Amino acid sequence: MHSPLFSAPDEFASRGMARLFSALDEVMPMNGAQRRDLPAACRELSAMLTTDRDTLDRPYWTAPRFTSAYLRYFLPWNLVRLSSLLPGLDFGRIPDEPLILDMGSGPLTLPLALWLSRPDLRARPVTVVASDTTPHILELGRKLFDILRAELAPECAWTIRTMRATVTQALHRLHAKPGTLWMMTTGNVLNEMEERRARPGHQMSDRMRDLLENAASMLMDDGLIFSVEPGTRQGGRLLANLRKSALGGVEEEPEYEDLTAFALREEQADRRSGRPSRRTDFADGMDDELDSWDEDDELLFGQPPLFTPLAPCPHAASCPMLDRRTTAWCHVKMPVEHAPQALRELSARASLDKDSISLSFLLLKKLHEDEADAMDETRADVHGQHRPANRRKLRARIVSDTFLVPGYRGRARYACTELGLALIPDSAHLAPGALCEGWTTPAFDRKSHAFIMELADRDDAHRGSARTGHDRRDGAPRAPRFERRDGQERPARGSREHGGRYGRDEQDARREHRNERHSESRGTRRPAESGERRDSSRGRTGDARAPKRRER
Repeated sequence: MHSPLFSAPDEFASRGMARLFSALDEVMPMNGAQRRDLPAACRELSAMLTTDRDTLDRPYWTAPRFTSAYLRYFLPWNLVRLSSLLPGLDFGRIPDEPLILDMGSGPLTLPLALWLSRPDLRARPVTVVASDTTPHILELGRKLFDILRAELAPECAWTIRTMRATVTQALHRLHAKPGTLWMMTTGNVLNEMEERRARPGHQMSDRMRDLLENAASMLMDDGLIFSVEPGTRQGGRLLANLRKSALGGVEEEPEYEDLTAFALREEQADRRSGRPSRRTDFADGMDDELDSWDEDDELLFGQPPLFTPLAPCPHAASCPMLDRRTTAWCHVKMPVEHAPQALRELSARASLDKDSISLSFLLLKKLHEDEADAMDETRADVHGQHRPANRRKLRARIVSDTFLVPGYRGRARYACTELGLALIPDSAHLAPGALCEGWTTPAFDRKSHAFIMELADRDDAHRGSARTGHDRRDGAPRAPRFERRDGQERPARGSREHGGRYGRDEQDARREHRNERHSESRGTRRPAESGERRDSSRGRTGDARAPKRRER
């Protein structure tokens, strides 16, 4: 079972994106000099929003030059992302007259994306309350929406209301009865919340929890929160912590802006306390390490759960991306072939052309009181990598691009499961962000600590051929049996299927592997440095300086 996350825009969304740039010329006209300056303005604003965020001493909306660049570059790219993502999300039962609060709305990016890509919402009398701290950008967004609606769907009964308010003020200023709000949305808001100065002693996790509690009081039963952030490490980390807070998680450690500094602090604390470092060899000390993590996990949930994740998460266990041993973050990439030609040309002139775009997102559903009580009694935190004891089928969400892993056939991807991070060999055919099913195995990847997962739709013979790396409990390597040549799967040279010396090669590799493990236990062998991947087909590190095994 493979369910793609992204979809091509339908005819209505394509018409809307094609009309967008001419509508923007009506909303905010440009003269010849401004058009010539537009690529440079887009490039400068992109740097301000990414690498040079310290230069944002005041909102970029105050400069017409940057406002125009945002409307003509960032707004269209955000609409491309969202218009491909939103049709595939299951919103459940939609009320007859939905009320949506969009916080940090800017030029109504999320309301426009919902209107373009969701015909089930477009057919209903939706009321959108768009809040932001800059009223004039909200007005530009409303003018843009009115132009598109008048041309594409004049019968649409949507109502757009704007409100000047910060993210923390918006829910309190919403003129609605508690329990009547259907959906709360935020787009690129959490990263700005984190960068704003908070009152002393008030961490970002506290602000997230306050926001979620206020939202829960206003949302109806089965109400939704949809939040999207850039597909950066910061965006993925913020959404992972928002999800943790929604499930009742507490912040057990001080927050660190730099994940590398956080990891160094952990290692220093381990050395000072005399306890074994948590960055141990996963093959030798995994069981003891997991036991210690399990003891810590009991303390991570200290508040009642308010929401349960619907997407992208295939489970309600803890997010494996919050494991202190991993630097991965949850994000998905999508191709850009459906982007308007005018947008691609502007991106190329600004030297910002793309072959793919990424995002991080989270869809939460409000829990009923009985559901919250049941989750509070039965939930088990899986914060840290758990080794599957028995073979079982799991749902998994693809969360990475493809990459090569020595000793495994094809190109692999990482996936998120309720047991933690999984590595799925030969999964290049899966679409980015796809939801799939697979079987757990006792094998694991030494570099990432992810367990190896086999796709459920593969037959037994195909699954057996995919398991060519560290697939024994002791981590011993096996020689590859199959490889891809000329676009087809063929027996590997030297394998038994190829008529070669499969038995002797495998015995040599295992003998060398046992000798290396014996040397490591006595401290006579240089350990693999950080970032090296052990070559499973040779039993040595991937460092070019490492001594090679003498060939027979």
